[in-house]
This record gives sequence, C-alpha cells and structure tokens, in this order.
Amino acid sequence: MKLSSLLRAAGLFPLVILLAGCGTLLRQPAPTDQPPPSFEGFETIRYYPLGSGFGLPDLTDAYRIEGADQYEAQPDGSVVYNYLALSGGGSAGAFGAGILNGWTAKGDRPKFKVVTGVSTGALISTFAFLGPDYDDELKEAYTTVDASQIYVVRNLFSIIWSESATDNKPFRDMINKYVTEKVLDEVAAEYKKGRRLYILTTDLDRELPVMWDLGAIASSSSPRRLALYREAVLASASIPAVFPPVLINVMIDGKPYDELHVDGGVFAQSFFIGNTLDLKKTVRDAHPDWNKDAVQRLYVIRNGRIDAQTRVTKRSLGSISGNSITTMLKVSGLNDLYRLYVGQLTGELEFYYVAFPVGYVPVSPEEFNKEEMNKEYELGYKYGSEGVPWQRTPPGYRP
Repeated sequence: MKLSSLLRAAGLFPLVILLAGCGTLLRQPAPTDQPPPSFEGFETIRYYPLGSGFGLPDLTDAYRIEGADQYEAQPDGSVVYNYLALSGGGSAGAFGAGILNGWTAKGDRPKFKVVTGVSTGALISTFAFLGPDYDDELKEAYTTVDASQIYVVRNLFSIIWSESATDNKPFRDMINKYVTEKVLDEVAAEYKKGRRLYILTTDLDRELPVMWDLGAIASSSSPRRLALYREAVLASASIPAVFPPVLINVMIDGKPYDELHVDGGVFAQSFFIGNTLDLKKTVRDAHPDWNKDAVQRLYVIRNGRIDAQTRVTKRSLGSISGNSITTMLKVSGLNDLYRLYVGQLTGELEFYYVAFPVGYVPVSPEEFNKEEMNKEYELGYKYGSEGVPWQRTPPGYRP
C-alpha cells in the first residue's frame, strides 16, 4: 500500500475511534505538571527548544574543546564552520543519501561541526555525522529496501484495536542493523572532540518538540544507551497514525512511567540550533582570542519537493484528508526553509539549501518503491558529484 493511501487511512481514524472506544492501549503517562524527567545513568541528553529558558550550555564546551579539524581555516585568518540539517521526507531520504555520497566522490565534502535530522533525516544523520566511512551503509539503506522492509499494513480489524495503520517491526529491525554498539562508540568519540548530533521527536503529552543529543547518549556508560539511541531515532521517524508511536520509559521518584513520542516532523521538517540561541556569541565566548567572527555555513538538504504536484482529488473523505495531509507536510517543509533563512537575514549564518528539481517526474508515486528510491539516489549523487546546486533564498522569496 502507498504511504499516501496510509495517510488517507489515518484521515479516517476519527471514524475508527468512534467504533473502537474500547480499543485504547494502556500506558502509564509521565505527569506533565512538572519538568521533564531525567534518565538514570545519563547526563543531559535532551532539550526542549520551545520551553522556557532553553539553552545549550554543552555547546559552548563543544567549541572550547575542539581541534583545528572542526573548522576550515581561511588564508586571511578567518574560520568557517560547516553545519548540516537533514529534513524529513520518508523514502525521499534516498535523495539526501545520494547527495552525501556524491559529495564524497567530488572530494570537497566538509566535516560538519553540527548535524541535525528529522524523521528520515534522523536515520541519515548518524551516517552523515560519521562521514564517508559510512557511505556504503547509507547507500544500502536507501537503495536496496522496499516497503516490505519498512512496515506491514494491518487489516481493518487490527487497526481498530491498534494505535497505527502499520506494524513497523521491519523498520525497527533495520535500525537495529545499522545502529550498533560500534557505531555508538564512534559517535561518542566524535562527541568528545566537540562535534554534535541532534535529532527531533515530538512529545505528544507535552505538545512540545524534543531535541535529543545523540552524542551525549552514545557517550553514556549506561547499559541502556543503545536501546535509547535506537528508540529516539525510531520515534523521530514515526509518522502519527501511520507508524506506532514510541513509548520511552522513564522513572520519577522510583516509579515507572512512560512518554509517547512520534515523528519530529509534527513540529518541523528540518531544524537547526542557530534559530534558538546566539551562535556567534557562543563561538566568541569559546574563542575570545580570535580577531574575526567565524563564518557559520548551514547546508539544508530538503528530502522532497518544493513545487506543487497536481493530482485528481476524489470527493471522498479518504482522498480529501490524504491529499490535505501530504500538502500540509510539504508546506511545513517550505515554512521551515523560511525559518532557517532568518539566520542569514540577521547575519548569523550563511544559508544554503537543495531540494528536488522543479518539475521532477517520479518513476512511481508509491512510497518506498525501490526503483523510485534508486532514481532519487542517483539524482542526489549526480548533484553531489557535479556540484550541488545550492539555493540561497527560500522558494518564492524575493529579497
């Protein structure tokens, strides 16, 4: 079944709920009238960007402890930091995978000081963070799978008694295959050098986005570090109603509770830390001896389209709701590009983004279609290897 069809099914969920009030699964929700709980055996591993008093104190330390390989030194003595934001987009993540691998082949792919990811971008982010050594895994993950290796569609009776239209066990298995103890050890090693890796989930109970510091999780000595890392990645890519939400267990005053997390794309299709703190000041505080402000360069890979894709909408609840949802997700991605562009308007960073070319014609509209994913990967690889056609202003923006 196409993901668009699943989204249409999700649009019918209110009717299903009317028929299945007794189908609610039990849980022990963490109380929301107090600050979010911490995790035993971990330091600070997550942040709430929309919460009061948001800050990233650990980030200043990241710039203080860094070596010269964390930035590009220019002949005039200035410094350039490179950052990467990977958007959501489902199987269109093949496009971003291709760009990164093509960029490697061209020979000028930078080392990114900070990498952020949402949804499919969260899955790519670990590979992107660890660099070209993981290009083979990145290509395999996005060119050799099909829908059967991501989800199993539930029958109607099962949906009534479930929390999603699909069972995502195949996707869990896929994450477990690629996210291993060895991978975490390598992420932790980069974290100790001052590099940072963040992904986004949505805490449904608190109605807030949650930014997970994967490097801090990987650096923990807790026996839970691998499981929690995998849970955060899975949650970031769990489209509500289509895929099951992720229950993350927490302890409060010695009692077990849980939090319900879904796709970070509920709040943002792509994000970066520069919109929530003064990045220039953070670098200046870490390097008071530098006589010039560092150049902050943000690259955004939009895994998907930015142009309208016409189709016939039937006069049915499923068709209308499904097409509305897919359109809202696309527009959300466009709005995020505008939000990230604000950093360039204020002079804090240089903004670059790339997306599918206008007028792109897919081989198939089916989500996780192997042939289509390979086409998207090859498109991205061509872009990366020949020189990515970065855009400097959001779609439709006229300075």
